[in-house]
Amino acid sequence: MKKSLSIFLLFVFAAPLLWAQYSSNPAENLRLSTAAGEQVLPKAAVCPDGSMYVSWFSSEDGNYNVRLQLLDANGNQQWAPGGLLVSDHPQMSWLTDYSLTADQTGYAVVVFQDIRNTDNNVVAYRVSPAGEMMWGDDGLMLSNSDAFDVNPQVCATQAGNLVFAWPSQGDVNVVMMQKVSPAGDLLWGDAGIMLSSTETSYTFPFLHPADGDHALLIWHKETGPFWAANRGLYAQKLDTDGTFMWPADLEVFPPVGSGAVITLDFCPDDAGGIVFTKYGNDVGTHFNCWVQHMTANGTLTMPVNTFVSTSMARLHMYPSPAFLPLTQEIVVYFSEQDLNQNQRGLYAQKFDTQGNRKWSDDGKILLPLSNNDYSLPMASGYQDKALCVYGAAVFGNSVDEKVQAVMLDSDGAYVWNDQFIDMCSVQSGKTHAVLSTMHNNQWVAVWEESRGGNTDIYAQNIHPDGTLGIVGATGKIQGFVRDATNNLSISEATITALNADDETITIATPFGAHYSMMLTEAIYNLSCEAEGYLPMTVENISVQEGMNTNYDFYLQPITEITGLRSDVQTKTEWFPNPFGNMLTLQVPDDIVGSCFVAISDAFGRKVYATTIVDTPGALVIDTQTFSSGLYFYTIQTQLQTNRGLLIKN
Repeated sequence: MKKSLSIFLLFVFAAPLLWAQYSSNPAENLRLSTAAGEQVLPKAAVCPDGSMYVSWFSSEDGNYNVRLQLLDANGNQQWAPGGLLVSDHPQMSWLTDYSLTADQTGYAVVVFQDIRNTDNNVVAYRVSPAGEMMWGDDGLMLSNSDAFDVNPQVCATQAGNLVFAWPSQGDVNVVMMQKVSPAGDLLWGDAGIMLSSTETSYTFPFLHPADGDHALLIWHKETGPFWAANRGLYAQKLDTDGTFMWPADLEVFPPVGSGAVITLDFCPDDAGGIVFTKYGNDVGTHFNCWVQHMTANGTLTMPVNTFVSTSMARLHMYPSPAFLPLTQEIVVYFSEQDLNQNQRGLYAQKFDTQGNRKWSDDGKILLPLSNNDYSLPMASGYQDKALCVYGAAVFGNSVDEKVQAVMLDSDGAYVWNDQFIDMCSVQSGKTHAVLSTMHNNQWVAVWEESRGGNTDIYAQNIHPDGTLGIVGATGKIQGFVRDATNNLSISEATITALNADDETITIATPFGAHYSMMLTEAIYNLSCEAEGYLPMTVENISVQEGMNTNYDFYLQPITEITGLRSDVQTKTEWFPNPFGNMLTLQVPDDIVGSCFVAISDAFGRKVYATTIVDTPGALVIDTQTFSSGLYFYTIQTQLQTNRGLLIKN
């Protein structure tokens, strides 16, 4: 049954949105970079509210600067064109990998290495949605040694802390780890934690959040010379102090010559586990792909050496996994090539979690072998479907390519009538593509591209139905959530928008007390709930194309339904409330000495103040000049301070 609730609205206004958006035309993708030099190595991270950060390196004045842009659900750039300058400290002339994530409050955390202190060291920045450098303009140095510290990784725990890991190459190869609070405190000591072995090199770590304040560490152990390392993949669960929680390191892929590293890809299942894929030599010079599934408690569910294909007549390379939550199955997309690597195609294979191949031992042919190249698939699961975004070199050379997408259901049938959709149809070179997680009923691919002679960063969204761009006219609802008795922020709340078709969009307030959601053009009922407060709902809010609508929620504490907050039981009474042109305060009889009375508007501006000295009784206030809206009163005596909410009609 629908509840009948009340809501106090401070602002109700609409303003036009002057933003660029994702295009529905694959020849007109969203360009994020503006600098004249090359723009490279993009990363993408989705926030809890569905907005998305994109980072990249920007060649400017002989250096690779780090830049960051914030996009809302429709691709509108929230910061200045060209992105926010995060760091212009000196970089090497060649770049290595780095990492970007969004924490639980919607702040970006980007970690990379630079040579500001001569040696390669790791530095991290935490950036607010307003573009503030929360760890200072120079970021937070996580290492400062003469070792070669590169390829740093980061994940945000569910508790809100940040875990970092990176390989450190010196006299021995080790993995370094550090945990940092949102405030920038080093939680694992100034030096962090070192993982090392006297017999084995520890290299190339990855991180994934686990439950609570825990994290999963995935790293390589290797022996032999670096140019022909015998390398295996291992996993462990870290507790809040960085201690291993499992009795033994889990061997995901056993050591083999030139194992995993950059050939590794993985995705989460829906229960805290991970699906891994890699490719390499299985027999002689033959390439094959492996898949493995690890549960949240560190159990492997598939046999060792589970291949995507058993065919020895072709090569199987570059696998990318997708987990299908509705069917608890795994789809792996991979590049299929002839033995001479002259002809290439795109294949797929489906597994159950026990490792049984479901689409024959050879897999399903999506694009048969030809002189075209279909490269580096990126997969993502959705309900009982699996998306694949890949490069398609169909222009007669090996450099220029499109960005295309295909989606299969759990039966292996094509979901879209056109089967293969162009996300970018421009003939040009494209590299270092990344694919976001599913958010706001879409995925976003980001890549670097040499279009028109410049190397820039481009982005394009795609929906589960295969459409690009914005589906339906859209607008934004945003505002703040505050305590009605003291005007303080409420940082833990849930906003729900319900339109006439009962399609629900829910969002936890992501940035302190501020919430924001993009909605298609419609009439909505907007509700707000927070623990310890009465829920509130307002009905028939009109969302219009290209408009901002602002609603500020003032929630009433359940234990203070009268709106009065006091330290002792002395009572005051305002009437009427809501009020019109006159407002009366009944001053308690037991007040001794002076009583200070003040009324402030919702912006904190004082509109009335007086001091009463030993005169209990009725205080009548002329409020004809007060505007309609919310007001907050303060009554201060020698013994107590009372605060509460007033409303003028």
